[in-house]
Amino acid sequence: MKNFMASDFLLTNGTAEKLYKNYAKDMPLVDIFFCSESTAHLTFRKEGSLEDIMRSFVKEYSISVIASTQRTVHSPKRHTFGSLFYSAKDDRFYTEEPYRDIEVEDRIGSGDAYMGGVLYALLSDTENYQRAVEYGNAASAVKNTVPGDLPCALREEIAEVIAAHKELRESSEMTW
Repeated sequence: MKNFMASDFLLTNGTAEKLYKNYAKDMPLVDIFFCSESTAHLTFRKEGSLEDIMRSFVKEYSISVIASTQRTVHSPKRHTFGSLFYSAKDDRFYTEEPYRDIEVEDRIGSGDAYMGGVLYALLSDTENYQRAVEYGNAASAVKNTVPGDLPCALREEIAEVIAAHKELRESSEMTW
């Protein structure tokens, strides 16, 4: 019996081919791109390290910034979460120490929370990419600790989580 979603399925399936062509057609319109490493491999057929993949998107599609989340699942209820952010203008990668051993209540919506954190940071401080990484990671980490699709955290609470994370002390937002 075949795997439900083998990697070669997405590379040979007609629907996947259509998705790839539709995505690729619209990519020149994209300025800020969020893409996981697995999506880059399976949908866009990118190969190499995550850094190489991010640079290839910039070269191929003239994207300004790319963000990719990095989740390690230790168990269904314990994850480590971080991200990598690339600025084409600076030819520089931004990251931070990941949030380790998050006690996960519900991970659904954590990618959306990440994007929301990044976009908030970029809209309030346009080219502070390190801050974008920090807000995205913190928003996602907090989202993992609450049930439901949407986190209910104030900007000030996310800022407190970031400050605690920078001090590398235990944050009450990450475990219950």
